[in-house]
Amino acid sequence: MILDPPNTRLWAERLTWFDRRLRPDGMSRPVSVGAQSEALLHECRRAFASGGWVTVVVLAQAVIDSELAERLVDGSGDGLDLNEARFGRDFVWLRARRNGYLHNDGPGPAITAHELLLDAQRLEREARKAVELLAKVLSGS
Repeated sequence: MILDPPNTRLWAERLTWFDRRLRPDGMSRPVSVGAQSEALLHECRRAFASGGWVTVVVLAQAVIDSELAERLVDGSGDGLDLNEARFGRDFVWLRARRNGYLHNDGPGPAITAHELLLDAQRLEREARKAVELLAKVLSGS
């Protein structure tokens, strides 16, 4: 069922996968981020563990936007990294996907409950891609 939580094994596997992405090069601690980015990242992690794939896409882009804004304010961003996170092909895909969910401009809904059930594997792949992109921005690689 769509609202049923995952079993504890699957929850733990998802958290492990997510956490490994946010600990580049075997670091024992996750990458350091600003206060707002950290809060959004925790929500994204929880959504990933629970299988909230659409939510992960939306929050991954929100974390990226928050972190980029914080880097611009404190002057810590690398121009090439910032440019890639704004205009790189995969990042444009992520922003368009997020915008589609939040600001649907099409003739029909951007997502339906029916799709959440039938397209769960595709949605999970997209969520994993979003997390990979998020990790890339946060690690600066």
